[in-house]
Amino acid sequence: MTSHIRAPRRRRIPYAVVILSYLLTHAALQAQVPTDWCGRWWEGMLTEAMLPLNIHIQCDSNGVRPLLYSPLQSPTAMKPTQYSYHGDTLSYADKQLGIKMTLHYRPSDSTLTGTFRQQLLRADIIFTPCDTLSQFRRPQTPRPPYSFESRPIQLRRKDRQGNEVVLSGTLAVPTTPPAGRKGYPAVLLVSGSGQQNRDEEIFLHKPFLVIAEYFAQHGIATLRYDDRGVGESRGPVQSATTYDMADDAEALFKLLRKSSRIDRNNVGIIGHSEGGAIAPMIAARNKKVAFVVLMAGPGCTGADILLQQNEALLRVQGIADSLISIRTSCMRDIFRLMDSISPDNYQNAFTQALQRHTSHLDREQLKAIGMRKSDVYMWAQQMQMPWMRAFIKLDPSSYLPQVRCPLMAINGSKDMQVLADPNMEALRTLLPKNAPKPVLIKYDGLNHLFQPCQRGDVSEYFRIEQTIEPKVLQDMANFILSRYNTSTY
Repeated sequence: MTSHIRAPRRRRIPYAVVILSYLLTHAALQAQVPTDWCGRWWEGMLTEAMLPLNIHIQCDSNGVRPLLYSPLQSPTAMKPTQYSYHGDTLSYADKQLGIKMTLHYRPSDSTLTGTFRQQLLRADIIFTPCDTLSQFRRPQTPRPPYSFESRPIQLRRKDRQGNEVVLSGTLAVPTTPPAGRKGYPAVLLVSGSGQQNRDEEIFLHKPFLVIAEYFAQHGIATLRYDDRGVGESRGPVQSATTYDMADDAEALFKLLRKSSRIDRNNVGIIGHSEGGAIAPMIAARNKKVAFVVLMAGPGCTGADILLQQNEALLRVQGIADSLISIRTSCMRDIFRLMDSISPDNYQNAFTQALQRHTSHLDREQLKAIGMRKSDVYMWAQQMQMPWMRAFIKLDPSSYLPQVRCPLMAINGSKDMQVLADPNMEALRTLLPKNAPKPVLIKYDGLNHLFQPCQRGDVSEYFRIEQTIEPKVLQDMANFILSRYNTSTY
């Protein structure tokens, strides 16, 4: 889930106070700032919020001032309300946005390293030198005219708690004739965890729009939609779990089968990440699902997914195996505690668990594996969310054995959010033997978004220009069309 940093309207401050503050402060700062900082740019990644940031040290006749940018959100600088330099240390604060940063300059590689804080978020961050404000090219994003006709879709329904939900999306119908059939094969696209728009947009990448365009070029219709609480869709989010999202998706699947120019016997579901749990969950109970494609879909339990993620992300950072083992052991302890205590008691229970596992660690070791008291406070806040509690208990063995339709599961070898090997092995074990043989593909060198990458961690996503590896698009389309071309009525 991406945090949005927006610069609100400033309070009006008496003009004389501004002038006095400026004269008293900036002259001293200009004398202290390292001369080689002037005019320079740095870029960093706020991994916890999946948000790239830029810093620019502005030096002109008015003095010296550090400016913060969130380039995915706006090219406009966020100007600090307070800042100071002490030797090689920069302190930055924006009271209106609740942002505080303390950064240390390292001359050996010209990096700025330190901490970023905003409200409950506290994160380590590294800014590396760059030439200018970060630019993001997305050459795969299609531009009009598209290969499909767009039709708005809206569905109103009551969820299992009786809440009204409005789901809005886009049905993309190919402009070419449906190859001798009365209608087109069609796919419902289901996004991953967190509230996402119909294009599953992340870092200006629009993977679902890319899929819709490619599929339309090959005679396949798609329905993509805004998750509840995003874009034009409405409905409660804080109380929603994976099971509620599955109900939303199934309602749209049924609507898609009734759409004109769609071959109702050849409608399937593609799910990415958490959507890769939702797709087979629906197929297990709805035999009208013609096929499913799991893009980095889980085969392991939700608890194991989180443990695997943590191990992989810490290992790529060079953290010692002994420290990683302590973190995962503590996480397992916390997952067990969740079943025996109420959410109101999470904070105390989790803190006690932390002390049991880490009493022998020093401050730097705790920081390295994210197990400080402030981290545990954030864990307790997250674990109180109904979605998180339900996801931890999510068990694919409760639905995968009931999936009888053709299934394709794909993963990237460098995926650090849903690790390929343990999850694909679990899929092989859980899928029924009397169903069509599944198509399982592991793509070498691709990450969770199916982009070619170096390491695979989240911090790389926004730097990669390609949205989806073309071979992945081709293989998914071929899987759908091969079944469609051989199916009978």
